[in-house]
Amino acid sequence: RMYMGDKTSLRIKEAIEKSGLTLMELQTKTGISKSAIQRYASGETDKIPVDAVKLLAKATNVSAIYLMGWDASQQNNDEQIYKSAGIDFIRVPLYSNLCCGNGGFVEDNILEYVPVPSKGLSATAEYFCQIASGESMKDAGINDGDLLVFEKTPYITNGSIGCFCVDDNVATCKKYKEQNGMIMLQPMNSEFDSIPVDPMNNSFRCLGKLKKAIKDYDK
Repeated sequence: RMYMGDKTSLRIKEAIEKSGLTLMELQTKTGISKSAIQRYASGETDKIPVDAVKLLAKATNVSAIYLMGWDASQQNNDEQIYKSAGIDFIRVPLYSNLCCGNGGFVEDNILEYVPVPSKGLSATAEYFCQIASGESMKDAGINDGDLLVFEKTPYITNGSIGCFCVDDNVATCKKYKEQNGMIMLQPMNSEFDSIPVDPMNNSFRCLGKLKKAIKDYDK
């Protein structure tokens, strides 16, 4: 399982420098080779295993969610705001943007449990969250850094926005359209191309339907 993020390499580099640990010491603590750690910290690769991020976070005494490029303190701030305002909330698992080999999520992908206002959510449904990345859905009001809340479901109606996993095992938020016997995952931004999906593709999975977006969650 791989995580891709612009901030991750920089934060890994900073965490290593602040820890004062040598590459050999990190290799001993994490079991990750020195050469791999160098690649992760240098930005040579933008594909870093989630398990490696967690091991490096533990070794350098920072949170994994911070190394992913997000601010772990945000959930505590939001929780206090909701409590002060008398807003009911639930805690929902925040996943990395990685699917496992069969196109679903696994527990190892959970980064944190984040507070989400419960208004509009069902007590009987299951939910998960992801952080929006990029601007492909900006015309739907979804911007980079927003917290997206999805209801878990393997099916979604034509024209709805959902979370999907295709061949590269990276979950993506797109509008679901069926046309000419094909599935099209459509961005809500004319600068981006739709993703065509063969309905017979066994790697394709619908993971959930978008229920709400919380603006600028990781800012």
